[in-house]
Amino acid sequence: REYYAWLLALTAGMFGVFAARDVLLFYVFFEFTLVPLYFLIGIWGGPQRRYAANKFFLFTFVGSVLTFAGIMYLALRAAQIAHSDVLDFDLMRLSSLALGQLSATEQSLLFIAFFCGFAIKVPLFPLHTWLPLAHTEAPTAGSVLLAGVLLKLGTYGFLRFSLPMVPQGALAWAQVMGGLAIAGIIYGALCCWVQRDVKKLVAYSSVSHLGFCMLGMFSLLPVGLSGSVLYMVNHGLSTGALF
Repeated sequence: REYYAWLLALTAGMFGVFAARDVLLFYVFFEFTLVPLYFLIGIWGGPQRRYAANKFFLFTFVGSVLTFAGIMYLALRAAQIAHSDVLDFDLMRLSSLALGQLSATEQSLLFIAFFCGFAIKVPLFPLHTWLPLAHTEAPTAGSVLLAGVLLKLGTYGFLRFSLPMVPQGALAWAQVMGGLAIAGIIYGALCCWVQRDVKKLVAYSSVSHLGFCMLGMFSLLPVGLSGSVLYMVNHGLSTGALF
């Protein structure tokens, strides 16, 4: 019963992330997905389950704290510009503010703050080390949701927040992001070659595939963005099915 309760809680958290039209609500759901998966891996996982669960939790949580700082800064700047005492986290309003009012340096720093939370979730090379362990130790249903949907929270974050909210920051860091994506593609593929454990093989192939997603996204071309979104859907279906 507890196992299915945590699975349903995880599903609810994932729905919340994609449905949120408010940046703070998005962040709450984004963080909430950590809790059910931590228990799913830690209680029903394989022999190294405790280590895998702790590593997954610490990696994701530390990155997300910096993302939260970026969100708060954005909301405070919005209130300051509007001469308001109320913090407003509406997604559309913050996007339009960032486009018109933030300097290139502010956008660049905000991009790094968002990167810390989203890149670990993707996971982008070299922040991917928690993934093979989490995949291998998680129960299969947890692995399916982790590979099929949870990894897309990072790419969705970049697509929904980093690119529209801080476009100058995204432009400034596009080459670095492309380089990291290519490194991830090659490294993930080379690691796949030597795996004996099928779950680990799928995990490293995910690092490689999501490198392609990020590479398409940070080409900053319409065809690259469309391809990136399509790749996310393809990867979710095929990798989930492989598990």
